[in-house]
Amino acid sequence: MMEYIPAIISAIGTILVAWFAYNQKTKDKMTDLKIEQIRTNNEVKQRRRADNSAIVHGELWEALHELHADRVYIVQPHPLGNESMISIYFESKRKGVESMKPKIQDLKMSEVAVFCSDMAKNLYMFFDNIDEQVKDRFAKSLLSACGTSKVAIKRLSDNNHDWVGSVFCEFTHDVEVNEDEVRSVLHEVAMNIQYLLPEYKN
Repeated sequence: MMEYIPAIISAIGTILVAWFAYNQKTKDKMTDLKIEQIRTNNEVKQRRRADNSAIVHGELWEALHELHADRVYIVQPHPLGNESMISIYFESKRKGVESMKPKIQDLKMSEVAVFCSDMAKNLYMFFDNIDEQVKDRFAKSLLSACGTSKVAIKRLSDNNHDWVGSVFCEFTHDVEVNEDEVRSVLHEVAMNIQYLLPEYKN
């Protein structure tokens, strides 16, 4: 019996080595599957974000031309849930009109506190006299410097946040504006994009 012990131990060792190797291989496969799933999920999210971005750009472009506006863009607070800054990612404008996008990038909300508060609280605002009606000095200066004569602002919200952004529709030339039409078009834009608006990311 004693002479079989080394053979038995050797056999057990072989079985254990084989089991550990199989177990490790199984774990490696599971890890590879998880990595592949994460990669696939990220690709799906990126495609969805790209699709949603295209829809948002399309809605802004249509509003720009339907209302004969000069600039239509979205101011977004970020990061959502702990908002401290505002930025513009989506903007459509007429050729030759100055872009607002470079001027509102990672702008601290504390610098335009009154205006940010108004955007967060009001579903819709319309200003046809920037100097007299816009109370926030920074916002007034920025709008005036960019030639804004009239501006309509529509708040965007989704199922998780009361304020995910604001659509700005601006007119840089002194023209008669049908405010009811502007309000109606911006309401439609908001309904079409506010639940799919990609979160602003630096």
